[in-house]
Amino acid sequence: MHGAELVSWDWHATTGNSSAKRFGPLTTVMAVDGNEEARQLTNAAVRMIALMVAVVGGILLWLSGSVIPSDWPQWAAFASQLGGLLMATALVTFAWEQWGRRHFARELMAMANLSTELKRSGITRVNDQYLDDVQLWSDLFRGVHRLDIVVAYASTWRNSHRQRLQAVANNPKARIRVFLPDLDDPATMTTLSHRFNTDPESLSRKIREAIEEFRALAVKGGAELTVYVRKGDLVFSCYRFDSQAVVTLYSHSRKRQTRVPMFVVDGGDLFSFVYGDINEILEQSVVAPN
Repeated sequence: MHGAELVSWDWHATTGNSSAKRFGPLTTVMAVDGNEEARQLTNAAVRMIALMVAVVGGILLWLSGSVIPSDWPQWAAFASQLGGLLMATALVTFAWEQWGRRHFARELMAMANLSTELKRSGITRVNDQYLDDVQLWSDLFRGVHRLDIVVAYASTWRNSHRQRLQAVANNPKARIRVFLPDLDDPATMTTLSHRFNTDPESLSRKIREAIEEFRALAVKGGAELTVYVRKGDLVFSCYRFDSQAVVTLYSHSRKRQTRVPMFVVDGGDLFSFVYGDINEILEQSVVAPN
């Protein structure tokens, strides 16, 4: 088939008697050419009107200075002001039609595309104060049933939200999964100790403390709570609350950071990535030994 065939479905299709009428090879270039021709005609018409307005403005300016008698100052002033206004209007109209409208349209399209991309990503909030945003964490913990925590040890975060974590652990309908580094794997401890500018022994103690404290949240008849360990590096920390997630980045400075970039997502592409990554981490993890 050459080009694109235009096909029209007969109304009898609604009664189960469908038949396609073919009108021969047509291409979408015809529609594009028609739109382009209409735009060119509109642009030419606007330029012509702007030129005519400019000519009228110029004539009025000439009349105010050379033809209107000096004993008619009011008419001279009126003609001069009106002529200047028409000239300015014509110049602005021509400039807008020639350059401004296109730039404005491009900016609107860029903003619309950015808005669409942000919405598709699911990002609802970005800041660098993830430890201090009390209201954010309160909203995320409220009513959560599926809580996944992927961290190195999270001492500060864990202590800041101990009561909220315990409330989730007390809920028999909830599930908590905690993913920590494998403290028995020397390669993992060496890699992470370099990142956090500490020694492997100190890092192991903090991870063991995290394992014990997360496990201590479990209560009889409460949430299903499991602590896992995984060999390998961590490229980010994340906290999943049902269909929402908080992602925090690591710094390369090897210093303790209090201002850490945080992205809050609610569904969208980024949440899908985080959710899929947590499932991959689960596949690579084992239940932490006693």
